[in-house]
Amino acid sequence: MYSSKCEYFLGSEQLQFGFKKNSSCAHALFVVSQVVDYFIAHGSSVYLASLDASKAFDRVHYVKLFNKLVAKGLHGHIIKILMDWYGKIYSVVRWNNTLSRQESVKSGIRQGGILFPFLFNIYMDSLINRLRKADLCCHIGGVFVGVVAYADDLGLLLVSASVVQLQRMLNICYSQAEKVDIQFNAKKIMSNEVW
Repeated sequence: MYSSKCEYFLGSEQLQFGFKKNSSCAHALFVVSQVVDYFIAHGSSVYLASLDASKAFDRVHYVKLFNKLVAKGLHGHIIKILMDWYGKIYSVVRWNNTLSRQESVKSGIRQGGILFPFLFNIYMDSLINRLRKADLCCHIGGVFVGVVAYADDLGLLLVSASVVQLQRMLNICYSQAEKVDIQFNAKKIMSNEVW
C-alpha cells in the first residue's frame, strides 16, 4: 500500500523503458522503429546515435541522487532512510590474509535491490529532460520522441532528422552525463543514417 503512495515520486521519464513494469527493450525498439518509419514515409532522412554508459550503476553519486529525490518531492523520512542505508556502505580489500582499512563508499547503487531500478531511472531523468527541453529532436504529432533509454545500464538511442542536430544532442548527452558522473563508452558509440 505504501509503495502506491510513493509511486508518483518514484516515477521517471516516459522515454525510459528499462526497469519499468510492463516495459522492455522490445518496447523501446518498437518506438524507435515507428519513429524511423514515420519520418522515412514523410520523405525525411533519419539519423541515429547509440550511446552506452560505462558501469553506470557503479557511478551513481549518492549526494546527487538524494538531491534529485528531494527535488522530486519524496518525503524527507524516506530520503533519510536511504541516506542511512547508503551512508553505511564500506569496502575492505583482502590481500592474502591482510585486510586494508575500511573505506566509505560514496557512489554506486546495489544491483538487485527493490528500489534500485527506481533510483537509477530518477538519477538519469535529467539527461532525457535536458534533451526534451533542447527541442532538437524528432516529434510526432507534437510528442517528443528523439531519445529512448532502453537498457538496464543506460543505453540511449538518439533519433534526429539532421546530422547537425544529432551532434548537438550528443553534446548535450556528454554535458549532462558529466554533471551526474556518468561516462559513455567511446568504443560502443555508433552513429548511422537510416535513410
